Amino acid sequence: MKQYVYFLLTIALYSCSNTSDKNFIVEGEIVGLKKGTIYLEKIQDGEILVIDSVYIDNGKEEFIMANNIKEPEIFILSLDKLSTKQLLFFGEQGTTHIKTNLDHFYSKSKITGSSLHDLLETFDKYIKKFQDENLDLIKTKFESQKHNDFAEVEKIEQRRLQNLKRMYLFSANFAIAHKDKAIAPYIAYAKMEQAAPQLKQKIYDALEPEIKASKYGKLLNAQLIE
Repeated sequence: MKQYVYFLLTIALYSCSNTSDKNFIVEGEIVGLKKGTIYLEKIQDGEILVIDSVYIDNGKEEFIMANNIKEPEIFILSLDKLSTKQLLFFGEQGTTHIKTNLDHFYSKSKITGSSLHDLLETFDKYIKKFQDENLDLIKTKFESQKHNDFAEVEKIEQRRLQNLKRMYLFSANFAIAHKDKAIAPYIAYAKMEQAAPQLKQKIYDALEPEIKASKYGKLLNAQLIE
């Protein structure tokens, strides 16, 4: 355990003092943090890979981590490996700023410095409206089922399916509108699980060649040929 802590401390010192030769820097602040390990992670081949970490035990709320990346992709900022203390963000070359709160890790978070993450937040804001409507329809459908109103249940289910169709059409249009950016194949690959393969194929066909060759372009293509 002592060796593990020493290793994390070594990483922290290295990260804070050797950023000049890195093209991807994460500067952050967790308000209220007194002690813990902050991890910078990404998903590689279906597994979570730690690419940097900082151990804090002196009440310092600010931190900095750095790495070299070849292309934009989704990263995870997590505190002590807790599922309730995780933030997903689209990282790209340059400096990303993350500020959050220990007690409200997700809801109070603010991420700036990445244009792709700005696009992802815009996309998620619109998608949430579709998701909220879907939840409302599910609740209404459940109430109709309790009263054995099967005709109403069928009507609500048709509305729910139509809402999902609209959500996926919006997602496809959003992706195609940004066909020259890594967010486009990411949306098709990770945000359209139940969409028709033809719709995701349409997104892939619209991608610029360099985006087809990107991480999420390759993952989307592999998903389509499965």
